[in-house]
Amino acid sequence: SAWLIRRFIDPQARFDFAATSEGLAEGAVPFDMFGVDFSHRGSGCTVETLCEVFDIRPAAVVRVAEIVHDLDLKDERFGTPQGPTVAAVIEGLQLAHHDDHELLAQGIALFEALYLAFEQSARTSGPRPVARPGRKKARKRA
Repeated sequence: SAWLIRRFIDPQARFDFAATSEGLAEGAVPFDMFGVDFSHRGSGCTVETLCEVFDIRPAAVVRVAEIVHDLDLKDERFGTPQGPTVAAVIEGLQLAHHDDHELLAQGIALFEALYLAFEQSARTSGPRPVARPGRKKARKRA
């Protein structure tokens, strides 16, 4: 949800962490918490709610939202093939980063990369190279 908010709703959004919406700073907009406007609705996850409310519809976002739905609600509604891999990466990030803000930054980078990959694959057809050719650096001999 934080990635979607930064990418499509408010690029300057700042994020804090709280167990409940009680006692948040004035002007704070809580999300993905029980009993707030921007959270799960019906059978959808918070990302799907945000996409609906803010009319965010690019195909690449829909694919990301399907992955998030499957991971968050664990109902395999979309059966995303990337789901288990993304879940493993998120678990690894949680193990590697104990600071919430650092974990958030890494998670935003992960979902931005997924979005860009899905956006790119929608524009091109056929196989793409896995790695880009790099420049060879000249070595100095001593």
